[in-house]
Amino acid sequence: MHLITLHLTGPTGALLDSDLLAELIDSHSEAADRVEHLRARCSPGRIDLAFFLLAEDRLAADRAAHVVCHRALRRTHWLSGWRLQAG
Repeated sequence: MHLITLHLTGPTGALLDSDLLAELIDSHSEAADRVEHLRARCSPGRIDLAFFLLAEDRLAADRAAHVVCHRALRRTHWLSGWRLQAG
């Protein structure tokens, strides 16, 4: 299992519920992404994500976490104005 951490930045006044957001983003994962668990921590203008993935290697896990995030950003109205930060 691999732990991949990512963060999103968005409107500075925006504060979302962490548990609800983790469920929302996880709902955009597919079986092939192999997401075992997802945690989110939200603060105004920032969302920290911790993906636990069952992937063959760290690169595959990192790629899957990014794919899930981009999928959620494209498909979720609540995340308009939010962006995945590199690094």
